Amino acid sequence: MKLNDVSNGNELKINLAYRGLNPRKIWRRLVEGQMRKLQGLAAILSARITLEHQREIQPGFRVFATLEVPGPAYHAEARDYTLQAALLKVIDNLRRQMQSRKNRQLERRKNSSKLGLLHGRSQFVLNAVRAATGGLSPQRSASV
Repeated sequence: MKLNDVSNGNELKINLAYRGLNPRKIWRRLVEGQMRKLQGLAAILSARITLEHQREIQPGFRVFATLEVPGPAYHAEARDYTLQAALLKVIDNLRRQMQSRKNRQLERRKNSSKLGLLHGRSQFVLNAVRAATGGLSPQRSASV
Protein backbone atom coordinates (compact mmCIF):
# COMPACT_ATOMS: atom_id res chain seq x y z
CA MET A 1 0.00 0.00 0.00
CA LYS A 2 1.35 3.40 -0.97
CA LEU A 3 0.34 6.55 0.89
CA ASN A 4 0.18 10.13 -0.30
CA ASP A 5 -0.63 12.92 2.14
CA VAL A 6 -2.02 15.98 0.48
CA SER A 7 -2.86 19.15 2.34
CA ASN A 8 -4.43 22.12 0.62
CA GLY A 9 -4.88 25.65 1.98
CA ASN A 10 -8.31 25.06 3.54
CA GLU A 11 -6.96 22.92 6.39
CA LEU A 12 -8.35 19.78 4.76
CA LYS A 13 -5.93 16.90 5.02
CA ILE A 14 -6.35 14.18 2.41
CA ASN A 15 -4.65 10.86 3.04
CA LEU A 16 -4.59 8.78 -0.16
CA ALA A 17 -3.76 5.10 -0.07
CA TYR A 18 -3.15 3.04 -3.21
CA ARG A 19 -3.53 -0.73 -3.38
CA GLY A 20 -2.63 -2.52 -6.58
CA LEU A 21 -2.06 0.84 -8.26
CA ASN A 22 0.87 3.14 -8.77
CA PRO A 23 0.25 6.67 -7.50
CA ARG A 24 -0.56 9.16 -10.25
CA LYS A 25 -0.97 12.92 -10.05
CA ILE A 26 -4.18 12.79 -12.07
CA TRP A 27 -5.88 10.55 -9.50
CA ARG A 28 -4.74 12.79 -6.67
CA ARG A 29 -6.08 15.89 -8.49
CA LEU A 30 -9.36 14.11 -9.18
CA VAL A 31 -9.77 13.27 -5.48
CA GLU A 32 -8.81 16.81 -4.40
CA GLY A 33 -11.35 18.33 -6.78
CA GLN A 34 -14.15 16.11 -5.55
CA MET A 35 -13.29 16.82 -1.89
CA ARG A 36 -13.42 20.58 -2.54
CA LYS A 37 -16.98 20.15 -3.80
CA LEU A 38 -17.99 18.40 -0.58
CA GLN A 39 -16.47 21.02 1.74
CA GLY A 40 -19.49 23.29 1.29
CA LEU A 41 -21.77 20.72 2.93
CA ALA A 42 -19.77 20.06 6.11
CA ALA A 43 -16.62 21.10 7.93
CA ILE A 44 -14.35 18.27 6.79
CA LEU A 45 -11.26 17.99 8.99
CA SER A 46 -9.58 15.12 7.16
CA ALA A 47 -10.28 12.52 4.51
CA ARG A 48 -8.86 9.00 4.21
CA ILE A 49 -9.36 7.60 0.74
CA THR A 50 -8.23 4.23 -0.56
CA LEU A 51 -7.99 3.61 -4.29
CA GLU A 52 -7.72 -0.10 -5.03
CA HIS A 53 -7.39 -2.29 -8.12
CA GLN A 54 -8.08 -6.02 -7.72
CA ARG A 55 -7.34 -7.83 -10.95
CA GLU A 56 -9.00 -11.11 -9.94
CA ILE A 57 -12.35 -9.54 -8.99
CA GLN A 58 -14.82 -7.84 -11.33
CA PRO A 59 -15.54 -4.95 -11.21
CA GLY A 60 -11.89 -4.45 -10.39
CA PHE A 61 -11.74 -0.92 -8.99
CA ARG A 62 -12.77 -0.13 -5.43
CA VAL A 63 -12.77 3.21 -3.63
CA PHE A 64 -13.26 3.54 0.11
CA ALA A 65 -13.54 6.93 1.85
CA THR A 66 -13.82 8.10 5.45
CA LEU A 67 -14.42 11.78 6.16
CA GLU A 68 -13.65 13.06 9.64
CA VAL A 69 -16.05 15.84 10.62
CA PRO A 70 -17.30 17.26 13.91
CA GLY A 71 -19.74 14.57 14.99
CA PRO A 72 -19.96 11.09 13.48
CA ALA A 73 -17.67 10.43 10.52
CA TYR A 74 -18.98 9.73 7.03
CA HIS A 75 -18.08 6.43 5.31
CA ALA A 76 -18.65 5.26 1.75
CA GLU A 77 -17.42 2.44 -0.48
CA ALA A 78 -18.03 1.66 -4.15
CA ARG A 79 -16.85 -0.68 -6.90
CA ASP A 80 -16.89 -0.16 -10.64
CA TYR A 81 -15.07 -1.00 -13.85
CA THR A 82 -13.13 2.29 -13.85
CA LEU A 83 -11.51 4.18 -11.01
CA GLN A 84 -13.27 7.41 -11.95
CA ALA A 85 -16.72 5.77 -11.87
CA ALA A 86 -16.05 4.18 -8.47
CA LEU A 87 -14.83 7.53 -7.09
CA LEU A 88 -17.92 9.35 -8.40
CA LYS A 89 -20.17 6.74 -6.75
CA VAL A 90 -18.39 7.28 -3.43
CA ILE A 91 -18.61 11.08 -3.71
CA ASP A 92 -22.32 10.86 -4.56
CA ASN A 93 -22.93 8.58 -1.56
CA LEU A 94 -21.04 10.96 0.76
CA ARG A 95 -22.93 13.96 -0.63
CA ARG A 96 -26.27 12.23 0.04
CA GLN A 97 -25.21 11.36 3.61
CA MET A 98 -24.06 14.91 4.30
CA GLN A 99 -27.20 16.47 2.84
CA SER A 100 -29.40 14.07 4.79
CA ARG A 101 -27.69 14.96 8.09
CA LYS A 102 -27.93 18.66 7.31
CA ASN A 103 -31.66 18.33 6.49
CA ARG A 104 -32.31 16.42 9.73
CA GLN A 105 -30.56 19.15 11.74
CA LEU A 106 -32.60 21.87 10.04
CA GLU A 107 -35.81 19.93 10.60
CA ARG A 108 -34.99 19.51 14.30
CA ARG A 109 -34.40 23.24 14.67
CA LYS A 110 -37.63 24.00 12.83
CA ASN A 111 -39.65 21.61 15.02
CA SER A 112 -38.16 22.88 18.27
CA SER A 113 -39.00 26.49 17.37
CA LYS A 114 -42.59 25.48 16.51
CA LEU A 115 -42.94 23.83 19.91
CA GLY A 116 -41.70 26.96 21.64
CA LEU A 117 -38.49 25.38 22.82
CA LEU A 118 -35.77 27.85 23.53
CA HIS A 119 -32.13 26.99 23.00
CA GLY A 120 -30.91 25.00 25.98
CA ARG A 121 -34.38 24.35 27.45
CA SER A 122 -35.88 20.91 27.31
CA GLN A 123 -39.58 20.15 27.12
CA PHE A 124 -39.39 18.90 30.73
CA VAL A 125 -38.12 22.29 31.95
CA LEU A 126 -40.75 24.16 29.94
CA ASN A 127 -43.54 22.01 31.41
CA ALA A 128 -42.27 22.74 34.92
CA VAL A 129 -42.20 26.49 34.21
CA ARG A 130 -45.72 26.37 32.77
CA ALA A 131 -46.98 24.50 35.81
CA ALA A 132 -45.35 27.00 38.18
CA THR A 133 -46.71 30.04 36.31
CA GLY A 134 -50.21 28.70 35.92
CA GLY A 135 -49.94 27.82 32.23
CA LEU A 136 -48.23 30.97 30.97
CA SER A 137 -45.38 30.54 28.54
CA PRO A 138 -41.86 31.37 29.79
CA GLN A 139 -41.74 34.53 27.63
CA ARG A 140 -45.07 35.87 28.99
CA SER A 141 -44.21 35.06 32.61
CA ALA A 142 -41.03 37.11 32.34
CA SER A 143 -42.96 40.18 31.18
CA VAL A 144 -45.78 39.84 33.77
